[in-house]
Amino acid sequence: MLRYFSIALLVFGFQGFAGSLVDYSGPQSELADSGKSLTDSGRKVKVFGEATLMNGKTKMPLKLTGSGVRWKTVAIMDVNVYAAAHYLDANLAMNPAKPLDSIAASNGRVLQMTFFRSLTSKEIGEALKSALEKNGVDLNSPHLKDFFSQFEFSVSPGETLTLIGIKGVKGEEEVIAEAPGKVIRGKGKNMATDIWKGYFGTPGDKGLEDLKKKLSGAS
Repeated sequence: MLRYFSIALLVFGFQGFAGSLVDYSGPQSELADSGKSLTDSGRKVKVFGEATLMNGKTKMPLKLTGSGVRWKTVAIMDVNVYAAAHYLDANLAMNPAKPLDSIAASNGRVLQMTFFRSLTSKEIGEALKSALEKNGVDLNSPHLKDFFSQFEFSVSPGETLTLIGIKGVKGEEEVIAEAPGKVIRGKGKNMATDIWKGYFGTPGDKGLEDLKKKLSGAS
């Protein structure tokens, strides 16, 4: 369950952890656990305008397409769950009207989430699976089943979960999830593009609809 935390003014950065494939730099802004949620903690998250993704020995420069707070209605209460920032190839322009087209064209993509609430990997996995089902993604495909079978972690306030997508050849795509204390890897046909549908495809609720607009630069 989403939990309530006492008010505290804490600032976390989208820095990742030691050994992360992603480094962040450039202009900074902030996202706050405030406004929408009735359980605001006062926490703030730094967002960076640029990122560098390491693909083997190749450095892939990325740029921020948008950032926002994912909120969800639980019972009658709107709860802020995490702050998110999304990055694509630096030479691409995101099309807010058709974000999945831009994402599919990008060789690298990064979605980093810094959590305002404690969640288990089961809760995170089930939420993502539900969003993928909403977009017609086959969860029984071997590569997705293997990917989700590795979800054994938890997140606490201020911790990050980073989803990394790397385009391969002939439609093969690699997905790397950098979770607290665990790195999860998967590879398959259009795998990253399918997982990104959970965030940029047909939204499963109003909170995801709002987040999609912000991550794609539509608002």
